[in-house]
Amino acid sequence: MKLLKTIILGLALAAGGCSMMQFKPLGTETLKNSEGHVIGYRERLCDCAAGEELDRVVLYTPRFSERGRVVAYEERVKGGAVLRDVNGKRIGNRWVDLRSRGSNAHNGGLTIVFVPRESERLVLAQVTIEDIKQHLRLTH
Repeated sequence: MKLLKTIILGLALAAGGCSMMQFKPLGTETLKNSEGHVIGYRERLCDCAAGEELDRVVLYTPRFSERGRVVAYEERVKGGAVLRDVNGKRIGNRWVDLRSRGSNAHNGGLTIVFVPRESERLVLAQVTIEDIKQHLRLTH
């Protein structure tokens, strides 16, 4: 009985190890819109053992000024977001603190932005799935 359990455990571990995919990055390409703003990036990945290649597309959420102009973009990352200017340069971070969600459910977290004095103030904006489909030219 003990031998049977050992064999089953060994086979389960071997099957789990084989199902794990190891992606190797091949390169990245910045995505720009018609205004020349960096709105995301496309990362080319390779599972060289299986001979598969895939693209991972990350689109940034636009951040608007009080006048309605796009002044920055937000890249969602684990634990918050990275704020980038229209040229793709990192200008700030936003951290999500779950401890304050009990008293303020709509709290977006702590945002720290380093921008030049002449830049406009930011207000929150959301990207819809339709915007993403339009940008990627998907018809479904």
